[in-house]
Amino acid sequence: MKNILLSIVSVVLLCQTANAQSIAYKDSVDFDLAMLHYNTGKISLCVSECKRIIKSESYYTDDARVLLAKCRDTQGFYRVARHQYRKLVAEGNAEAAYYYGDMLVRRGHYAEAENMLQKAIIGNKNNADAHLMLAMIEANQGQRFKAIMPLYYFMLINTNEEKQIMAYNRLLSLWRQSAKALVMIKDKKQSDTFNDATDAAISTWATSDSIINLKGKAQIEKLNQYTNQLFGYLLSHSEQNLDFWQVAYTDFFVTLVPRNFVESYVYYISDAAHHAEVLEWIAGAEGNLFNEFRLWMEAQ
Repeated sequence: MKNILLSIVSVVLLCQTANAQSIAYKDSVDFDLAMLHYNTGKISLCVSECKRIIKSESYYTDDARVLLAKCRDTQGFYRVARHQYRKLVAEGNAEAAYYYGDMLVRRGHYAEAENMLQKAIIGNKNNADAHLMLAMIEANQGQRFKAIMPLYYFMLINTNEEKQIMAYNRLLSLWRQSAKALVMIKDKKQSDTFNDATDAAISTWATSDSIINLKGKAQIEKLNQYTNQLFGYLLSHSEQNLDFWQVAYTDFFVTLVPRNFVESYVYYISDAAHHAEVLEWIAGAEGNLFNEFRLWMEAQ
């Protein structure tokens, strides 16, 4: 009798598992269809599919809610999209925070967009585009340090070569502005002592030489010099700053200094722009340290 009962229980569990897998597969197919409609410009069909998924309370309900908000944004229903995004963000949805930030940037609402992108990064630090968008906002507002840090992190996790080169050139441009002693801080509504001091320090490290005019390995070595100075400074002063920038960036980058990983990191982020020089560097005596850096980074 006991064996019979165990067999019955096993069959029931197998059936339940198979049923759950079947439902999960159907949910996935439904959401994939909604995404297909969105990506092919069939927004009305996407809206209908999203509403159906949300009503069914499937595994993809929250994804469908985000996609529905994106549809409303695409259709030009700003107030509706904003309401839907805010509700999702209040529930802690990092993906919604990113797309809401993107919508706000396109409408020129940079202060609120900055806040949303910070929420998106805190919720999902691997969202490379959130780091890049935040960097662009800070650069446009004249915040050099706050623009440099998300660029550095973006290039660490980004996999798109075109965006990597664009971010790399943008980083060089920010260091060039430092070398030319351009005034970056403007229109500040409140004191930001640590970040202001770091901006001032950045200006003292850059020389009159323009890093952009350097070629190949010389450019990488100059970037390595600047990066070492910045990360070393942050290691010595980071206790003065307890905000988003420390949590998102400083706490990570200062760990590179005592491990002697800064140069490996700089060559890593320079690869898209200087592939031949990076390969030559790796083939040299520094190759073992570079491999240590990559193994350590993958373990983070």
